[in-house]
Amino acid sequence: MKFTSLIDFCRHRPLFVALLGAIMIALLKAVVDGIKMEENFSSMGNDDIMRMVMVRDWLAGQDWFDTMQYRLVPPEGVLMHWSRYVDAGIAAFIVPFSYVLPMQTAELIGAAIWPTVIFILTLLVIGLGTKRLFGPVAASFAVMCAIFWPLLSDLHSRAGNLDHHNVQLLMMVILIYAVVWPRRPVAAGITSGLAAAFALSTGLESLLFVAAAGVVLFGRCVFDRRAETQQMLIAFCLVLAGGSVAFWLGLTAPALRGIPVCDQLGTPMLAVIAIAVVAALVPLALRNRIPGAVFQLGATVCLTAIGFAIAWPFLGPCIRGPYGDLPPELQEMISTRVTEAKPFLIYAQTHTEAALTFVVPVVTALIAGSVLWWSRRGRGGFGQTQNAILGQLLVLGILGFGLIFLQMRTVILVASVVPVIGGVCLAALLDTYLKTRDATKAALMFIVAIAVIAPEIILGPLRPYLEDANNKTETTNTDCRTYGSLVALNEVPAAIILNSTNMGAPLLWATHHSTLAAPYHRSPAAFMNGGLGFLMEETEFEQLARQQDATHILLCANSTYGSAFLTTLAADQTTADWLRRVPVSADEQRLFEVLN
Repeated sequence: MKFTSLIDFCRHRPLFVALLGAIMIALLKAVVDGIKMEENFSSMGNDDIMRMVMVRDWLAGQDWFDTMQYRLVPPEGVLMHWSRYVDAGIAAFIVPFSYVLPMQTAELIGAAIWPTVIFILTLLVIGLGTKRLFGPVAASFAVMCAIFWPLLSDLHSRAGNLDHHNVQLLMMVILIYAVVWPRRPVAAGITSGLAAAFALSTGLESLLFVAAAGVVLFGRCVFDRRAETQQMLIAFCLVLAGGSVAFWLGLTAPALRGIPVCDQLGTPMLAVIAIAVVAALVPLALRNRIPGAVFQLGATVCLTAIGFAIAWPFLGPCIRGPYGDLPPELQEMISTRVTEAKPFLIYAQTHTEAALTFVVPVVTALIAGSVLWWSRRGRGGFGQTQNAILGQLLVLGILGFGLIFLQMRTVILVASVVPVIGGVCLAALLDTYLKTRDATKAALMFIVAIAVIAPEIILGPLRPYLEDANNKTETTNTDCRTYGSLVALNEVPAAIILNSTNMGAPLLWATHHSTLAAPYHRSPAAFMNGGLGFLMEETEFEQLARQQDATHILLCANSTYGSAFLTTLAADQTTADWLRRVPVSADEQRLFEVLN
């Protein structure tokens, strides 16, 4: 009887079961990763590690508005363009543990808890939001997609992921559900406006996706003249504008508020938001006097063009993007060697399997969703409201999909719509199968489910071929990035170290040394030193080290660099009369003092 009751409970509460299982999986992964957090964290991305360094400096007394990293390219340091709001969230978990544990342990616990909490909140929004829009079965499938798809459950959500992309994903998920919410338009507009504004305050990667959401709201208002659509658009625009100003004031030091910056929420972005708000709301205010969709669309386009023309001297430099002012050779290096900055087609050449794992669910969900939307249009049984919502989600997904061809990192934004679209499609396929018991429908459902939820099953047999397709021209001894190896460098008095790009952030985290190289575009020198610098042969490299006032050179033992000189030096196959080997207890490190 108890077993039967459990089955009945699962049958009637599928979303509860799915959410409970997903949350338990997320917590289990956090515990497993957290057990070896010290070693695992050093293998995380540079931004995750640098975020911890920034949080540590802030907790140690650095001012809220002071986001300078003073140990990067000293003595001036590098001004980081990151959000203190994310730092505050991470610190909220570190500080309580620091009262009873050593700060280093508290940091690692916070690094494990923060992304797990953000991911659990994302799961709850996906599950409960999809249930409200499409029912519990679709919601259950959506949650399964979110917890099993590596892009959502691993890349930005596992313990140690402190970069802001997981926060942006949560904000985008909230934005999406609010934009398509069928009732309470004012509350939905306020929610979507706040989510969009906060997403922009964490990073401008979300800009085009926020713009796409605004276009959906505007288009619905133009072609659906009900008062609800007007109220939602007005609420969204006003809260987006007001929230963006408030978040900007909370992030930017008073002395820097007049300086235009293109890589974070600043005056140029506030100008773009103001233009968009005016262009959307002024024609709306006039449409009772001059009715018609053509007038509203035309007036919005004209006002947008006029606004950009007036503000062009102010906005023009930002059109080139955050890398526009960097030297051409450095721009090329970023687009071809910095993983997250690569366009999809370039990223797929060297990370074929990962690229397909990310993209197959997106493409499958968009195709299956489009077919379902087309087949259901005009049918009252499915519900016009639901089909209209699905159509809007598809528009957001298709527009978001185009962003990955600019930068691969934006796949996290389009991923915010994949679970719900995939869930709707799988629920429809399951319903069709249960009604017809058609084996073809069952096979189609399983194919779509595997492609959307677990693409690794499809790609697994192809792995040997995909690995052969990857172009691996440079190898690095990853052991030299572990905490145990790095901390051995503290045996040497504080130094200014010239190192390869990917060693910069770990050095700042694990040692008391300063570094001359890390992948942050606000310092062309930091990018050039660790990237192009490690392609140089001995004479040029010595000149670079002396020009940058490096006291030491750091190499990973037996690693391959773009420079033959550095490769042989790392393998102990050559020496240089201007360098002296500094012994440290970690065999993975090759530390050299620059002689005068």
